Amino acid sequence: MALLQRGSCGTMNPPGKYDESSDIHIRSGISEEEKAAVKKRKELVLTTLRNLGLNANKAPVVSVLVSGGGLRAAIACQGILSELSNVGLLDLVTYLAGVSGSTWCMSSLYTKSDGWQNLQKAENELRRRLQKDKWNFSHALTGLCMAAKRDDYSLTDFWSYTLVYFLTKELLDANLSGSRSQSETGTVPYPIFATVDHYFKRKGKEKTLKSWFEFTPHEAGYPKLDLSTPGAYVSTTLYGSKFKAGKLIQQEAERDLSYLRGLFGSALADRNSILTSIRDFLLKFIHQDSTEKQNLLGLYPKEIEGKGLVLEGDILKTIMEELVTLVYIFTTGGDYLPVLESLHFKMAGYKDFSQSQRMITKMLQHSRQTSSDQQRQSILDLLTEVLKHDAKEERNIRPFIQFIWKTFKCLLFWTWGTTNNFLYKYGDIKDKDLTDRENLYLMDAGLDINCAYPLVLPPVRDTDIILSFDFSEGDPFLTIKDTAKYCKACNIPFPPVDEDKLDQDAEAPSDFYIFEREKGPVVMHFPLFNKVNCGSPEVIKKRRETFATFRFDVYSDDEVRQLLEDAKANVRNNKERILGKICTLARAAS
Repeated sequence: MALLQRGSCGTMNPPGKYDESSDIHIRSGISEEEKAAVKKRKELVLTTLRNLGLNANKAPVVSVLVSGGGLRAAIACQGILSELSNVGLLDLVTYLAGVSGSTWCMSSLYTKSDGWQNLQKAENELRRRLQKDKWNFSHALTGLCMAAKRDDYSLTDFWSYTLVYFLTKELLDANLSGSRSQSETGTVPYPIFATVDHYFKRKGKEKTLKSWFEFTPHEAGYPKLDLSTPGAYVSTTLYGSKFKAGKLIQQEAERDLSYLRGLFGSALADRNSILTSIRDFLLKFIHQDSTEKQNLLGLYPKEIEGKGLVLEGDILKTIMEELVTLVYIFTTGGDYLPVLESLHFKMAGYKDFSQSQRMITKMLQHSRQTSSDQQRQSILDLLTEVLKHDAKEERNIRPFIQFIWKTFKCLLFWTWGTTNNFLYKYGDIKDKDLTDRENLYLMDAGLDINCAYPLVLPPVRDTDIILSFDFSEGDPFLTIKDTAKYCKACNIPFPPVDEDKLDQDAEAPSDFYIFEREKGPVVMHFPLFNKVNCGSPEVIKKRRETFATFRFDVYSDDEVRQLLEDAKANVRNNKERILGKICTLARAAS
C-alpha cells in the first residue's frame, strides 16, 4: 500500500530546465513538451499499424475518454486499460483523458514505474488493495493536520484524506510532474486530467471554453479562454504558487496526487450526502483516540471549579461534537438553536468558555432577526472563539484544533478546490473574470460534463477518433448529449446526436454506438452496463444499483471481478470495430 510519507503539501521539486521559468504561458495549442511526447507516441502508433500489415505513413490521433463514477469508474477504467492492452489496441492510443473517479486509476498507473508494463499485475494489485488494505486513521489525521497549515486548505483536502482514501485504500505522495519522464518517452498514452472552474459553474457559464481547467504532467491551466483568445497555463510544478501581474512572488510546494485525486473526484453525490459523509468523518476524528491525536492536541489536565481535575481533551471532545452538529444542521438548513442551547449548558463551569457562552446567549436572542449570511458569520465567530481562544497568534494553534477549525470554516462557506490564481492581475488578459480573482476554486469536471470531451476536441487538441467509455450511474448518453450542446454553443465540429433515439435506449443500451460526420472526430461510445454484457434490462438495473456512485461499503472481490469483466467485455466485443475504424482513417490520411 502506498502510504503518505511527506504530508499533503508534497515536496518542492528541484529546479530544472522547465521549472526555472516562473512565466505564465499564453498560447494557442499544446506545449512544446507535450508536442514532443505526442510525436514519439505517434511514432509508436504508426509502427503498431505497420506491424498489423497496414501501409500507413500517418497515424490518426486516438483519444480514450474515461468518465467519472467514483470507485465504479476507477475499477472499470482499470478493466478497460487492461483489455485494450490485452487485445493489442492500447499502443494505438495517443491520449488518455479522465474525469472524477477514473482519474484515481490513472493517477495510480502514472505514478508507478511499472504501472503500464504489466496491466494485469496492476489489476491484481488493485483487487488486493481493495480487499486487504484499510483506511488508516493516523495517516489521514497527520496528512490533514499538515494540509491545514496551508493558506489554501479547503474541503478538497478533507475529501482527499477521508472519502477518496477510504474508497481507494491508497495515498499517493508522488507529484503529477513526476510522471513527465514516462510520458515523454511515448511508451504510454499522454494523460490529461480534467476539472472545471467553480466560478463559471456558479455564474451559469459552464458551457464555455474557459470553464475547463486541465492538468497534464507538464502544465496546468485553461486550454482555451475563448475562440479568439489563446489558452493560459503554468507549469504543473507551480500550480498553487502565488503570482501577481505575471510574476511569481511566492513558490509553494507542488500539490501531491492524493490532493489532486480529491480535486478531480470531489462530486460523487448530492450536497447533503457529501455533508453527511464529512460530518461522519469529523466525528470519527474527534471520537477516536491515538497517540498522534494526543500529540497534535497537546493535552493536559485542568482544575475545573466544582469538577476537580479534568483532562482538557475530554472537554474539547464534548464541545467539538456539539460544534460538528451545529455546523451540520446549519448547512443542511435545519433548526440549530437547540444545539446552541446544549452548547451553552455543556460549557457551564468552564472559565475558558465564558465569552463563548455570552456569544451564544446573544445568538439565541437575535437569530430570528438576522439573515442567513449573518447567522453564518455569527457561527464562524463562535467557532473561532471556542477553538482559538488560547492562541494569541495563528502559528500557536495546536495542529488538531487548526485542522478542525479550518474544516468548519470551509463547511460554512462550502469552500472547495482553493488555489492561488496564477492569472491574478495579469495585464495581457482583458477578461476580468480571470484576472480579478486572487483565488481559483476548482471542482470535479463531472458536475459539467462527466467526460473530458472539451479537452481533446478543437481548438484544444485535434482528435480523429474518440473512444468514449462511459461509467456514469444514470443516463449512459448524457455525456454525449451534453457534449453536443457544448460544441454547438462553442461552434466546435461534432457529429449529430439523435437524442430521441438515445433516450429510447437509455434503460437498456447496446454496447456500441458510433457518431460521425464528414468534418470532426469519429466518436465511438461504450456504455458500461448494456444488453450485451448484462443480458437483460433487469440485470442492467441491478448492476446500476449494486455499483452506485456513492456506495460507502467495501466491494467484495466478486463484485470487483464482475465490474472488471463488464468493462473488459466492452473492449473485447468491439475490438474489430475499433481497429477497423482506426485503419480506415489511417488509410485515408496516407
